[in-house]
Formats: sequence, structure tokens, C-alpha cells
Amino acid sequence: MRQRFLPLGLILAAIFALTLPQAGLLLAEQGGIKLTILIIFLVSGYQTSTAGIPLNKGLLHVFLVAAAISLLLAPLLGLAIGTLLALPSSLMIGLLIICAAPPTLSSGIVITGLSGGNTVLALLLTISLNLTGILTLPIVLHFCLKASGPVSINQWALFSKMLLLVLLPFLLGKLLRTVLNKQKISAHWGYVNSSCVILAVYISLAMSRQEFFRTGLGEYLAVLYSVALIHLLLLALNTLAAKALRLPSADAKALLFVASQKTLPVSLAVLAGLHQDTGNAVVVCLLFHFSQLLIDSVLASRLRSREEQAV
Repeated sequence: MRQRFLPLGLILAAIFALTLPQAGLLLAEQGGIKLTILIIFLVSGYQTSTAGIPLNKGLLHVFLVAAAISLLLAPLLGLAIGTLLALPSSLMIGLLIICAAPPTLSSGIVITGLSGGNTVLALLLTISLNLTGILTLPIVLHFCLKASGPVSINQWALFSKMLLLVLLPFLLGKLLRTVLNKQKISAHWGYVNSSCVILAVYISLAMSRQEFFRTGLGEYLAVLYSVALIHLLLLALNTLAAKALRLPSADAKALLFVASQKTLPVSLAVLAGLHQDTGNAVVVCLLFHFSQLLIDSVLASRLRSREEQAV
């Protein structure tokens, strides 16, 4: 049920945003998106435990490779493919934002577990790449937006937004868990996070409702093709990287799924921090999210069944 809650909620959010946008517009005026993002990362920090994570030189190599692929090569892939497909400005902005974002906060770890991979390494990569991504995202996104056309951002302003909306709430949540000395956290907190993501998407889509209907079917098909292609290329790059590093199968799966996925909440935080009309950029982020979950769920299942048959 928990695995289906977010995808089904996002579909309902899209339907209600396009048919009943009034509540979303009202929430947007009251700073609803920023509030939901604050809650998401506060809860994420509270849920995250770093106890028992081993640190060694080998892990540093894995992290550096994962950071290069996820935080540097991914946005360059987005820039190249978006340019080749001649995506309109608002869709290009969405594609570059989701490609520059760090990995997912939970689904990469969950899918690593489903595939029989190393979930401890997946957790370490998720935390380290998200913290690093806050530093790299404003710089890389600024470069890619300038290269894609007459669009630029205030890097310092975006970095400040990332600190206030993402890093600070995450650290406060982690501190709260330490102060309360919580060893185990209820799985029901995941519903709070998912609900906030659903609400933020509803508000974002309600704000860009008119732009959504102005975009043609051909452009949406181009976006769907581009996000699926980028994710498949990331999977291929991480597979090659795991072989080059000679990682054990379980560690290779952690690198594969974590460094190939992109987080929707951070993308929403970036959209909320941009002082310009982003149109229906949020639709691109949503399509990327859905495509990566579909592709990785199928891939994880096949990897698990292949290993079970080999035993």
C-alpha cells in the first residue's frame, strides 16, 4: 500500500489540479509549496539514521563516481537531449532542473532492497549525494540554463533557498531524532512525506494549469521520450561504472539505482525558488519521476529473479 500511495496520489493531484485548481491557487498565495517542502525535509531528516554506516576509502571512490554521474553528467545529458528535441523553454527548464537534482530520498533505497542490493550503501549514497547536490545544483543549473537559451538564475539566491528549504529542515529533523534518542521510526511518517509531495504537486500544477493546456501532445511525447532516454542512459553509465570499480553485485545495485534516480521534492524546491514563470516545468519533473519508478521497478524485479534462479 505504501509503495502505491505516492504514485496514485500524484495522479489524483494532477486530475484535481486540472479540474479544480481554486484550492491550489489559494494555497499558493499562502506560501503552501514552501511550507510543504519544509515539512518534507524536516520529516526526511527525522527518518534518516546514519548509525552503523561504515566509512572507508573504497566508499569514497564509489561516492565520487556517483557524484560525477548523478550531479554533473546527468544535467549535461538533459541539456543535450532537450536541445536535440528542441523543447520549449518551460519544458526545458523542467528537464534541466530534474536532471540537476540529487537522487530520490527513499525510492532508490527501497528499489535497491527489492533487487537484493546493499541498502546500507544506498542510504550512504543518498545522504551524501543530496547534501553535495545542494552545493552543485545552483552552479550546474545556471550553466545549463544559460547554454540552453536566454534564461539565467541568481545562483546565490537559489543556493540560499536550498539551504533554507532543504538543508536546514533536514538537519533540524536529524537533530530532533538525536535529541529524542529515537532508534526506530514508524513507517507511517512516510505517508506524511508523500502527502506533502502530493500537495506540492497539486499546487504547482494548479498554478500552471493554463500553460498545461497550451502545450501540444507532440511536445509531451517528446518530454516522455527524453526523460525515459535520460534515465536509461544513467542506468547504463552506472552499470559501466560499477564494472570499472569492480563492485560486488549488491554494491553495484546500490550505485545503479541511487545514482540513476532524481528526486521530485528538491525539484519542487528549486521551482519554488526561481523568481520567474516556469510554466508547466513541473510536468516534466512528474513524468521523470513516474518513468524512473516504472523502469527501475521492472529492472529490480528481473535482477532479483535472475540471482534467485542462479542459486
